[in-house]
Amino acid sequence: MEIEVVARKSASKTLIENCLQIYKKELNLTNSTYGLVVFTERGMSAKEGMRGSVFKLGPKIIGMVIDTGLDLERLIIALAHEMVHVKQYARGQITHGRTLNSKFWMGKKYRLPYYDLPWEVEAFSKERVLANKVFQIIDNPTKSKKNGKK
Repeated sequence: MEIEVVARKSASKTLIENCLQIYKKELNLTNSTYGLVVFTERGMSAKEGMRGSVFKLGPKIIGMVIDTGLDLERLIIALAHEMVHVKQYARGQITHGRTLNSKFWMGKKYRLPYYDLPWEVEAFSKERVLANKVFQIIDNPTKSKKNGKK
C-alpha cells in the first residue's frame, strides 16, 4: 500500500507517515494494491464531532482525513482507529450502497447505534493495541532501533 500524506506542517506529515507505516505493517497491508491519501484538517473534532474519517476516493484509492489539532496521544490513537477502517475498505469488509451513508459490513446492512456497528467495534478494539506500538517507540526510541525496529 502506497501512502501519501498531504499536510501543511512537515512535522505533522512526518509523524503521520511514520505512524501509518507501523500500522500498515501491523494490519498486513504492506502488499495491498490500494493507495491511501491522507489529508489533514485542524479543528475537525470541534467542527464536525469526529477525529478522523475514511472513505473511498476511487476504485483502488482510499482517503483519510485526520484532525491535526488533537494532542499527540489522541492523534496517534485516531490514526490507528482510522487505519483499521482503511484495512476494512482494502479487504472489502466495508462496502457502500447507493449513498456514502449506506454501509455494508461483510455484505450485510446494519442499522445500529454508532458504537455497536461491527466496523466500529473492530476499530475501537484495535486502536489501543496499534497505538501502543508507536508509544513504545516514542518512550524508548534507542531500544527500538537496537531491536531492528524503525
